[in-house]
Amino acid sequence: MVLYSIFLLSVMSLSDASAAMKVEKMDDGIYAYVGKQAISVEEYKQTLQNAVRSKFYHGKIPEGKMEEVRRNVGKELATKLLMIQEARRRQLKPDEKFVSTTLNETVKKYEKQYGASKKWPEYKARFVPRLKKQLKKESIVMQLEKEISKIPAVSTADSRKYYRDNKEKFTSPEQLKVSVILLQVMPSSPVSSWDEAMDEGRKIYKKLQRGADFSELAKLHSADSSAKNGGDLGYLHKGMLAKKIQDVVDKLKLGEISKPINVLRGIAIFKLEGRKKSVLNPFEKVKARAGRLWQREQVEFARKKLVDSLWESTLIRVNSKYYKDEAMKSAVNGKK
Repeated sequence: MVLYSIFLLSVMSLSDASAAMKVEKMDDGIYAYVGKQAISVEEYKQTLQNAVRSKFYHGKIPEGKMEEVRRNVGKELATKLLMIQEARRRQLKPDEKFVSTTLNETVKKYEKQYGASKKWPEYKARFVPRLKKQLKKESIVMQLEKEISKIPAVSTADSRKYYRDNKEKFTSPEQLKVSVILLQVMPSSPVSSWDEAMDEGRKIYKKLQRGADFSELAKLHSADSSAKNGGDLGYLHKGMLAKKIQDVVDKLKLGEISKPINVLRGIAIFKLEGRKKSVLNPFEKVKARAGRLWQREQVEFARKKLVDSLWESTLIRVNSKYYKDEAMKSAVNGKK
């Protein structure tokens, strides 16, 4: 099923929306009203549960993060409903082919998984109408997104200005040519194995200091796949090495060799073989990419502008029972 990820990209901060938002007591089954339409507590809790599963799939939620997730889920649901309302205001109609195709594919997937269950017919009878209704909403929002995305064709002047204003996006980063000797140790090995590998690493390091050939020692001792090439890892840019290794390599002078260090796979010694400085690519080389990025920026701006206007022009009332952040609650209600 198509997800509403677009809303997470475009929602404004809650403080920006304060002029058109209030927190008040209301029926326990209602989470909020967006204009005259309600968001049920059931929908809020289900969306919150999915968000928690997605964001904290390892289990424990970091202290202070749960309230942030709650607020983000509330904003997502309100923005989703605002977009549906706007699509209806523009009299956009569902794409019946999209609805039918997606509905059939989803039902087939569920039938494959649950079709043998005696309860499946009963569940299907409830599930299909709800899914069809949801898909129709998604379809009109997708059409609204297409309307928002209709922007003028990018000109050379637009591309060039974007290039000038965002040079960091068109700059090839510094690259370092690095070689390694890896004395492999399994992460689960006892401390004694790590100590033995470190002792061996120190011996190899002393040989290198006395003028031994790094390439030959890498072929002889290294467990890395680069050993056959004398430990040569080629040119690497930042982000390709673990931070701990990157910090070590960054401090090396050309031709210098690091002391042995602990890494995830064992004990490693690095040598800086070469360095290529960062280079700003000429406009003509990146013109097409600059144009695509300009267009994406314009679409994002148009989407944000629409979402902001919808928040500002629509009264959104949130059930105080589900709004725990007292400081933000005061801000929303216009209190000091």
